Amino acid sequence: MIIDNAVNVEGRRAGWSASRVLVPGTAAQLGAFGLFAPAAGAAVVLPAGNAGMRALAADRELLWLTFVDVARAAADGADWASLAPRHALWVVSGVPVLAVAPRQAAEAFRSLAETLRAADVPLFVVALADPGPLPEALPVETADDGGLPPADLGT
Repeated sequence: MIIDNAVNVEGRRAGWSASRVLVPGTAAQLGAFGLFAPAAGAAVVLPAGNAGMRALAADRELLWLTFVDVARAAADGADWASLAPRHALWVVSGVPVLAVAPRQAAEAFRSLAETLRAADVPLFVVALADPGPLPEALPVETADDGGLPPADLGT
């Protein structure tokens, strides 16, 4: 299934079932799903919780966060349930192996993933290695070429 503006090839809105883990998240892997690394100047700060939430890119179609930004936003009281439907597709890059990540950061990420699953919003996880169990197992796509992920994606 090719994701392009969160609509699958059949023309229906893509839901949680379109979610993927991309390891390591090369430009070719992203491009295969209609995703492209945000431009350096695309970062924005969105209202969320008690403070703003930094996003590498944000519009109605896409919200791209780093794992660190997810952890910070959760600590600042971000309400994932109210944010989930505002963006048709979410990407979180720089996701570590959750078993060795700081506990609160891993819990924040799992909470976000569970909220997106419940809202039927697709999530793309960009990681250097399989991050491990999420609320529901996601297909893991690995790069055959062993290339590196695009710079500045928090990986």
